[in-house]
Amino acid sequence: MNAIAPPLQRPAPAQPGGPALEVRHLAVADGLGHPSEANGVHNVARALVREQRAAGDRASLVLLARGDVAPALDPACPTRIVRLEGPALRGRTVRLSQAAIEALLAGAGPGTLCHIHGGREPMLPGLGQALRRRGIPYAITVHGRFSHIYDPTGRTLKRSTALYLRLFERRLLEGARVVQALSEEEAAILRRVAPRARIAIIGNGAWSSRLGAVPAAPAVRQPSAAFPHFAYCGRYAIAHKGLDLLLEGFAAYASAGGAGRLTMLGSGPAQAELARMASRLGIAGRVTILGPHFGDMRDAVLRECDYFVMASRYEGVPLAALEAGLLGLPLIVTAGTGLRAAVVAEQAGLPIAEHSAAAVAAALHAAEALTPAEWQARAAAAHALVLRHGDWTEIAARLRRCCLP
Repeated sequence: MNAIAPPLQRPAPAQPGGPALEVRHLAVADGLGHPSEANGVHNVARALVREQRAAGDRASLVLLARGDVAPALDPACPTRIVRLEGPALRGRTVRLSQAAIEALLAGAGPGTLCHIHGGREPMLPGLGQALRRRGIPYAITVHGRFSHIYDPTGRTLKRSTALYLRLFERRLLEGARVVQALSEEEAAILRRVAPRARIAIIGNGAWSSRLGAVPAAPAVRQPSAAFPHFAYCGRYAIAHKGLDLLLEGFAAYASAGGAGRLTMLGSGPAQAELARMASRLGIAGRVTILGPHFGDMRDAVLRECDYFVMASRYEGVPLAALEAGLLGLPLIVTAGTGLRAAVVAEQAGLPIAEHSAAAVAAALHAAEALTPAEWQARAAAAHALVLRHGDWTEIAARLRRCCLP
């Protein structure tokens, strides 16, 4: 993921909504082999911290860590780590220890607001209860963690998980000052889980009008010589990111005469498993599976590609897709990314009709069939979509307004 540029040295303006807040962003660091820089949730929290500090609030990030975690080195985002020491079940902490609660709430006062990032975590209902008991308001963003429980038609796919959410995390959501839904699709799911929650639809961003210039439109170019060259960038979390669907769909596309190639950039120990999967599917010669790339190195690879593809089963709104759109890559996405409706409405790419390999293959064939002029129009629309909806400065300001009493 690209890091947002550090704040310019300019006086912080007064917040229009009253005195400064002390905002603590709380996120889980699971210690599963992905660096914090590759964690989209962490990157969202860091972006919000930078914006809030530049606007005059005292914001910071607290990582609730399982195992060894090295936070990203970002002087514009003060970060501390609180170890998860409570009882665990299947690798997930069930209840925060009293020591962990005291550590993450140390020094909290009347102007403190906690912003919880995550969901489907057994420890979170207890954390919400502790915050309510101490009179500390909180916001919550689940970042798509509920999105695979229901299919796009609303049919329940994970009945046990849906029951758990209604019994345990519903109170957490309904006790928040605001629950941020990253898309209308996510808002519909949240309303089913917690009907009385105060939900605001506010997406993720990829640039900052306060901390940098408005991103210029990419230079108009022809499709690549290897058209269509598809790209994926993100964590190598196979089920979550739908990477099995992506590779199986690409194999079906290739066996049906598709001429494209696929480049994947990512982090995590599943890289070797993906390489074995590509070999088993007979597409190893047309799929390049690379390790993590960040910043300019990542952008240089993506600029050689024609499309950005995400077949995720569940997401909030992935930053990597927004950043690719800002570079002028049309987006090929599932409903699970939270971006499909916007991509269709603004003709910023192509939809993947359902979470299946066959639907991925169909979308790749449709992408290959576009004329150069049609591809250029979708490339420009992808950039315009992110420019219109992805300003962190406006996103942070809207969140702040929703969090005030």
